[in-house]
Amino acid sequence: MVAGHSLLKILSTFLYQMFSSSFIIAIFTLIPFVFFLALCGLEVAVSIIQAYVFVLLVISYIKDAIYLH
Repeated sequence: MVAGHSLLKILSTFLYQMFSSSFIIAIFTLIPFVFFLALCGLEVAVSIIQAYVFVLLVISYIKDAIYLH
């Protein structure tokens, strides 16, 4: 869970420094920026899947607690 956030922090710092440099380098920085946006989308997808699994487990445990005891 922490690895994705750490990677995004490292990449965002790198991209900020690259965009802050000259105009020519800022244009070439658009390629890693697209990669960064894809990783952000992946992080959102993983968080949605984690929330879905958590809700399913909680519902299952509550159902077992109510009907099996």
